[in-house]
Amino acid sequence: MRGKLLLFTSLLLLPLMATAQESPFDIVRVADGVYAAIGKMTAPILIGSNAAIIVNEDDVLVVDTHYTPAAARALLAEIKKMTDKPLRYVVNTHWHNDHVQGNQAYFNVFPAPVEFISHHTTREDIQTKAIPSVAQQLDSMPQQIAQAEQRLTQGVDAAGKPLTEEQKTQQRAALERQKRYLEELKQLQITLPTLTFERSLALHKPARDIHILFFYKGHTRGDVVVWLPKERVLVTGDLLTAQLPFPRDSYPSEWVRTLAAMAKLEFDQIIPGHGPVQQGKDHLNLVGEVIGAIVEQVRAAVSRGQSLEDTKKAVIVEAFRQRVTGGQERLNAAFDQRVAGLIERTYWELTGKLAD
Repeated sequence: MRGKLLLFTSLLLLPLMATAQESPFDIVRVADGVYAAIGKMTAPILIGSNAAIIVNEDDVLVVDTHYTPAAARALLAEIKKMTDKPLRYVVNTHWHNDHVQGNQAYFNVFPAPVEFISHHTTREDIQTKAIPSVAQQLDSMPQQIAQAEQRLTQGVDAAGKPLTEEQKTQQRAALERQKRYLEELKQLQITLPTLTFERSLALHKPARDIHILFFYKGHTRGDVVVWLPKERVLVTGDLLTAQLPFPRDSYPSEWVRTLAAMAKLEFDQIIPGHGPVQQGKDHLNLVGEVIGAIVEQVRAAVSRGQSLEDTKKAVIVEAFRQRVTGGQERLNAAFDQRVAGLIERTYWELTGKLAD
């Protein structure tokens, strides 16, 4: 329930100002034939994750498919502006809903079938976690929408504080977004991956090789990256995001190993799961440092037999705050929440209480 409430609250905080004619994406050219699709905060549809677009000589590959088929269809419209080549491959970097719920928009759209590619555990988790969560959202969202409408009528936020006129406008727009999302959920059928692998998969195209790699567990138990060695581009999913990645389903001690393995690849640019395109390896290394510091301190606390609550008090990563948030006050709460989540997940991982 906590995850659903956090999702709903975060969605309400997003502004909704775009017109129906405006593209919901910023399409960023990263290399020849390689693009990042960054969802606009003002988009009238629910997008969620970034996507990557790789245009080959005879086909197109897309990495991740957003929250809804509507978002995926909007991305497909952007792809058709670039090329008339058919979309042939979809890679799901992990099972989270904002990366897979748009899959069905690509199913049976092209003459040749689309291959949906993921790690084998991601396919399992889509079946056992992502698909059931759609039913949970359908059950909980009507009441959440009603409560949000009531607060808006009263002119207060979730904490009971008065809303400004600008905030009221944003809340109204966000509620409309939520209502459209709820209607789309009623028709949603997540398309499962059709091709899975254990460690690595390579697509050898005439002009480029596309490597899809699994190292170790990380943000989830099945995260994969897409690496283009010729273009020196890495697509990471939520193994890396603009700030600290969300740790809810993570395995932090293995995540550190995964980030270290990623850093050994040769690349100059990163298309992360959320946030702008990144240059170089500095942010990847920083996230690895933060998670590594947490894992080291939690391991020491576990060896001393400390409880989870005492462990949370013992772990100190304040020295990283400025480097992660860039001194932006609005990012402090997210930093604190994600550090707390990483500590908790590490504690359960190192005490053997995280089940696959």
